[in-house]
Amino acid sequence: VMSNGYKPAPLELSDIKLNAGQEFLVDKLAENAHNVWAKDRIKQGWTYGIQQDLKSRRNPRLVPYALLDERTKKSNRDSLREAIRTLVGYGYDIDPPDQETVHLNDDQSIETIRFFRVEQTYAVKTGKWYFEFEAITGGDMRVGWARPGCRPDVELGIDDQAFVFDGYRGRRMHVGSRYFGQPWKKGDVVGCMINMEDKSMIFTLNGELLITSKGSELCFADFETEDGFIPVCSMGQSQIGRMNLGKDASTLKYYTMYGLQEGFEPFAVNMNREITMWFSKRLPTFVNVPSDHMHVEVHQHRASASE
Repeated sequence: VMSNGYKPAPLELSDIKLNAGQEFLVDKLAENAHNVWAKDRIKQGWTYGIQQDLKSRRNPRLVPYALLDERTKKSNRDSLREAIRTLVGYGYDIDPPDQETVHLNDDQSIETIRFFRVEQTYAVKTGKWYFEFEAITGGDMRVGWARPGCRPDVELGIDDQAFVFDGYRGRRMHVGSRYFGQPWKKGDVVGCMINMEDKSMIFTLNGELLITSKGSELCFADFETEDGFIPVCSMGQSQIGRMNLGKDASTLKYYTMYGLQEGFEPFAVNMNREITMWFSKRLPTFVNVPSDHMHVEVHQHRASASE
């Protein structure tokens, strides 16, 4: 407290953490701030110099942002990060434009995506349900809930049928996408929860809640529930994931850390048999053997009448 009674009381920001999209924005703002500063200096007659010389108006930082030393770039990012955190702390939604569509990587098409979904007769229309997905390879995969009418030839989250978490890009997807939570790593486990009573979906990563840029734990809310929902996931080429629907609740890794305490039940609880899963992959299962194959020869054997 100052002698004149002034006591600074800045906004408490210790609980404000930026998501992947906001961190990307910090980098873009830092680069733009450097360009604004550099343009102003050049107008004043400053030029590049190996060492700073106020008299000759030379500055070593008059270079493209990418060529700045890490200490300077960190200083720029730190100040702008605090500005973004302050805006979030005041309740502002700092996020990319709504319904930004995410497309597949250039080296991947819908032809190489594998889709897995629970058979539609298991769709839940009431209650609170939980299942887990282990991202074994940590690559391009999506997981969540979908209406029984979801199609295998449409990316999960592109249309209105699926509500999924894209852990590879750190996004939530439904008719487009927005940044959400944080990207996963190899071996991470996603908890997927749906509450059919209050029409909400929640996701956890290794037992910790994933939150939106507004600080909400609800990834999706206020959706129609008439047709019910089933667990779904998709995996890109060479990706491996494991869906655990909780037939044996003791095999769920993080259920007791959040799902159980909030009243969610394992999706396959009390089921005597394994749940039927539908698998869709547009790649052919078999291909023709080339006639000039180095190791395989194909012969046609016609059966005789006695055979």
